[in-house]
Amino acid sequence: MYGLTAATLADLLRRLGEMEAASWQDHRLRGSHQIAVGDLVAEARQRLETLGQDDIDELFSLRLNGKPRLWGILDGRVLKILWYDPDHEVCPSHLRHT
Repeated sequence: MYGLTAATLADLLRRLGEMEAASWQDHRLRGSHQIAVGDLVAEARQRLETLGQDDIDELFSLRLNGKPRLWGILDGRVLKILWYDPDHEVCPSHLRHT
């Protein structure tokens, strides 16, 4: 839910290119998963309202590496990206290294 620097955006695009050939099942095995909107922090739920997406029940958390996540709506085989979460704060995990 942060602005991106040019360097961060370039790194994200490179990383997404590397991940493109993997299946959604592969991504799930690496820690990506669906999250119920009710489990998100209040700021994220409010952001969904602002975006006109408050009718969504679940979002997909795409694990990039370590803490950073991309959040979006998984629509078939396409992830419609909503925001970047560099510090895993949209739905904090209480497990180490997640």
